[in-house]
Amino acid sequence: MTRWCVMRSLPYFNRFDICEAHLALEWDYNKGGVLWERPTNRLTRRSTGCQLARMGFRYGPLFNGYDSLTENGKAIYGALQLRYGLSVR
Repeated sequence: MTRWCVMRSLPYFNRFDICEAHLALEWDYNKGGVLWERPTNRLTRRSTGCQLARMGFRYGPLFNGYDSLTENGKAIYGALQLRYGLSVR
């Protein structure tokens, strides 16, 4: 289930939050395992998860998508929804 994030403040740079937000977004919006709205995914024909793994990112065992994001991660998630023109379900 996708949620719409109401941004209380602008997100700030935190590599871990950014990676988790991208992963949660892909989990919520993927089609056939890939978030096609993300330009890099269309270009490489690879999922965000593959790209995050190549960067060495691994999420923890307690990560459960959107609900596990920090407040900053949720703000990043909302900004990504707007950037990629994803509808709220």
